[in-house]
This record gives sequence, C-alpha cells and structure tokens, in this order.
Amino acid sequence: MWDAGHCHGVTDNDQAARRAAGECISSGQAQTASVEAATLVLGVASVTDAYQRAGIGWSGVRTSRGVRWTPLPVRAVS
Repeated sequence: MWDAGHCHGVTDNDQAARRAAGECISSGQAQTASVEAATLVLGVASVTDAYQRAGIGWSGVRTSRGVRWTPLPVRAVS
C-alpha cells in the first residue's frame, strides 16, 4: 500500500507502489510518500476486508534528481 499526499493505493508489488507514489511526488501532488508491504485480512466476524501493514517499507522524498527512497526503520507490528 502507498500514500502520497491525497493520493493512495494498493498494488501487487513494491516497485509498482513506489512508481505510483513517485509520480504523485514528481507531479507536485505530494511532498513525501510512504510505501509499505501489507497483508489482506479477510473479515470473519464482519463482512469487511482490510489491509494490515506489515512493517516493511520505504519513505520517499523529492530531490533534484527525482525521488529518493529510504527504507523505513524496522518496527514491531501489533
């Protein structure tokens, strides 16, 4: 999953997510972005599905050479 300003989405791989989020940064729609691996959690008690962040990802920021991606610090997932 990825977030960049008012833009956000879910893709099937990290490269596609960084590309989509990077386009939002490059176009001026966002200053920064985050991309994080996620797992689809199917609702059992309720009929809703959701994505749970996996704690592995990247943060992106615009530079004079494009978008720079930095790995997120490892954190515990609750």
